[in-house]
Amino acid sequence: MPGIIGLMSGTSADGIDASFIRSDGKQIKATGQQLSYDYPVRLREAIYAARENAADYLADPNRREALIRGITDAHINAVAALRQKAGNPKIDFIGFHGQTVYHNPAAGRTIQLGDGQYLASQTKTPVIYDFRAADMAAGGQGAPLAPIYHQIMLLQSGIDLPALFINIGGVANASFIDDSYLEGYDIGPGNGLIDDLCQIFYQKPFDENGKIAGSGQIYQPFIDRVLADPFFQLVGPRSLDRAAFHPYLKLPDFASLPAADQIATSTALTAQAICRSFAHLPRQPKNVIIAGGGVHNHTLMKQIENSLPEGSDLIEASAIGCDADFAEAELIALLAARWHAKLPSSFPATTGVSAPQICGVCALPAIS
Repeated sequence: MPGIIGLMSGTSADGIDASFIRSDGKQIKATGQQLSYDYPVRLREAIYAARENAADYLADPNRREALIRGITDAHINAVAALRQKAGNPKIDFIGFHGQTVYHNPAAGRTIQLGDGQYLASQTKTPVIYDFRAADMAAGGQGAPLAPIYHQIMLLQSGIDLPALFINIGGVANASFIDDSYLEGYDIGPGNGLIDDLCQIFYQKPFDENGKIAGSGQIYQPFIDRVLADPFFQLVGPRSLDRAAFHPYLKLPDFASLPAADQIATSTALTAQAICRSFAHLPRQPKNVIIAGGGVHNHTLMKQIENSLPEGSDLIEASAIGCDADFAEAELIALLAARWHAKLPSSFPATTGVSAPQICGVCALPAIS
């Protein structure tokens, strides 16, 4: 099967996850070769600024091009580091997600920064990128793209179905799988609000092991207010921008809480939003699998476990052969494999697209 490097930089913008897998688009074979590559501090700060107000930041063409080049250079370095770590295996192509700084499906607009052609030229390897455009052009929301990966991993594992696969990144998304049936959607704020508050109050990128959340008090009225947001009334395909719930952080009663209480409350919001999604499933899942950075937040995981439907078991992704920290990098590699095999990666029941779409664009290295 083709050898593929998948590159993913999540909305936390702390760096790049890179994973080397083999896949024909229908199966995934992990190699165990993976790494995380931190963004340089100044580049990370520039991404934060672009994420805060993408239109203003990217309006300056020089600033835009400098940011795109910086992001792409970091991905080039990540590819080189992974190739060296893996013993320089043959890489047939690279899957490149780019850095999301804006996602607004209602406006039909999403921005992932990065230059696929430059990446291909510098790595001398074909690059498959721009995975969201075809879906959005066909009426989809451009997200989530993870359900097809979740389905393949669950079917390969032989785990009892139906199952719900949840990835807790900056945004939390879920995929419901029952044999050939697949549906997927974003379900809530994930780690995004927690991480942002940790950066504001503690100058830390995240709440390590959920210790801060565990030390604070939960302010339930705030959670009830956020869960009344129109997003949580939606059913079926739906997607979120990482900053969708940021305005709520400015509400006076929440903003006046001690820092630890704000983080405890945001953590409980993520857990309750996840558990609220169970009520909309077509059938009760026998297993609930968790991946993403959220698995390391013990406070969050305990809250989710305590709210599972009776008869459902909570399983960390590692138990089905999926590395929780590199699931999204493997996803991007799979999307590249599916583009190469001309298989669809988005579907009406996952993004709301009008028909299944083959996602991605191919950039070939220049012939020297």
